[in-house]
Amino acid sequence: LGATVYRRLPVDLSAHLSAIAAAQRVTPFMLYLAAFFVVLGRWSGDEDLVVGVPVAGRLRPETEELVGFFGNTLMLRADVSG
Repeated sequence: LGATVYRRLPVDLSAHLSAIAAAQRVTPFMLYLAAFFVVLGRWSGDEDLVVGVPVAGRLRPETEELVGFFGNTLMLRADVSG
């Protein structure tokens, strides 16, 4: 259904993007996700986009001792019309 693409960023570019993220008080993930939404919007011509991102974790104390993988897909929506 989907493909995974891996790309390494040059160290200086990565540091610069991390500085931009810090200045905007967002995580690097959110900065990259915003850029990904912009690219998807331009490629697809759509303005309302949804991207699924995997999330995992045990956020409730009563699930900490359970065995197994806790994973879900979180759908993130963006309007890139502006």
